[in-house]
Amino acid sequence: MRTRLDPVRSRCSISTMLVAASALVVALSVGACGSAAPPPPQTVRVDRTSVSTGVDSTGSVSSVGSTNLGFPTGGQLTSVRVKVGDRVTAGEVLATIDDAAARHALQQARAQLAGQQAQYDKVADSTSVQGAQNSVDAAASVVSATQRQVDATLAADDAAIAAAGQAGAGGAGAGSTGDGDAATGGGTVVGTVAGAASGAMGAASAATGAATGAVGAATGAATQQSVAQARAKRQADAAAGQVQIANARQGQVTAQNGLDSASAARPDDLAAARAAVDGARAQVATAQQNLANTTLRAPADATVTALNGVVGEFIAPSAATTPVAPGTDAAIPGAAQAAGAAGAGAAAAAGGASPTRPGGTQFLVLQNLTQYAVVVPFQEIDAEKIAPQQHVEVSLDAVPDGTLDGTVLAVAPSGTAISGSMEYYVTVGLPDDPRLHDGQSARATVITAASGPTISVPNSALHRQGGATTVTVVTPDGRQVPTPVTTGLAGPDRTQITSGLAEGQQVVVRASG
Repeated sequence: MRTRLDPVRSRCSISTMLVAASALVVALSVGACGSAAPPPPQTVRVDRTSVSTGVDSTGSVSSVGSTNLGFPTGGQLTSVRVKVGDRVTAGEVLATIDDAAARHALQQARAQLAGQQAQYDKVADSTSVQGAQNSVDAAASVVSATQRQVDATLAADDAAIAAAGQAGAGGAGAGSTGDGDAATGGGTVVGTVAGAASGAMGAASAATGAATGAVGAATGAATQQSVAQARAKRQADAAAGQVQIANARQGQVTAQNGLDSASAARPDDLAAARAAVDGARAQVATAQQNLANTTLRAPADATVTALNGVVGEFIAPSAATTPVAPGTDAAIPGAAQAAGAAGAGAAAAAGGASPTRPGGTQFLVLQNLTQYAVVVPFQEIDAEKIAPQQHVEVSLDAVPDGTLDGTVLAVAPSGTAISGSMEYYVTVGLPDDPRLHDGQSARATVITAASGPTISVPNSALHRQGGATTVTVVTPDGRQVPTPVTTGLAGPDRTQITSGLAEGQQVVVRASG
């Protein structure tokens, strides 16, 4: 067994030596031809750095506090006192339009106010209530006087009745006395001659008494008739007096009704007159405001960035408004010129150049050029990751030497259709920088996650295959060892390594390009 094995070992050694010799010859031949050795792999050191990730999009710089200005009513421009680029202060007069119609309207409103005020004074000074009260007092006096008159008339009638009754009683007494005397005379005739004479005298007296009685009877009858007439008159006077008193009381009721009506109507009349005065005063205020609106004033300190109109031109009532970005007074860039841009597109299609009208259709635009924000639309999948107070890295084409640190101010709660895609505007606050200007192009990268200092490697050091990730570690003796790693947060240029590497190791990176 051992004898048979030796030749084999011997043959293997000889073969190995021959292969080595051949390799040496090939290497010497290659070296003799001038070929260089392959370059060493490019490596980087494993360090602790911050890893961040985010979403980005392009937008524009917008001034915070853009205002579209114009006149509420149309008219002819009579003065334009500013130019594009002028710095204006709050309350400064910018332009005016013809105010003749507004002044005439104010005069008419003031005249109507004077008329309504006079009508109110007339109602306030009216004596209708006092007059009605006087009528009530007079009617009460009439009732009292009528009552006294009726009472006096009835008293007089009662006195007449009493007098007529007394007169009738006197006539009846005289008739009775005549009858007695006649009887006495008749008794003395049967006695003596003297008695006969006395009887004759008695008869005469009796006759006289009878006559007197007849007169008394007649007088009594007349008296009874007088009493009856007096009583009838009293009844008539009493009835007439009741009618007079009823009429007087009816007049009193009518006067009281007039007083009640006047008293009840006075507050309403005053309120109606006061309301008419207030309405006329409101019309005066409106007319005054319309007159004031013929003068355009700056609402705040700002800079004139657009002006569309010269003296003598007729301008339409202002209807332009500023589309405001979420969470700030910054305008959404380009929205004001949307209509103009559409018209420009049509003109361009026809072959002519048509620049967008500055400021859109509004007469004048003021902007605060001391504070800026970046307004950027993000697609809905990215907007979901953005929240206020997140850090933003802003790069500007006009400022190529670095980025600006911004902060998310707000995210629009509703989307806007832009080029067929639903996007959400995000407003990013910017620090003060004299290089900022309204309308500059900007790219905003919103940092949605950050790891802080952690072990990380460049993305070019990672090798991914299936679900496994490896890096190639270069050992101190130059060996390249594939090493499995576990990754964490992945940024645009570096990725966090949570396990598999240690700080200070060298890893191979792929060459760029």
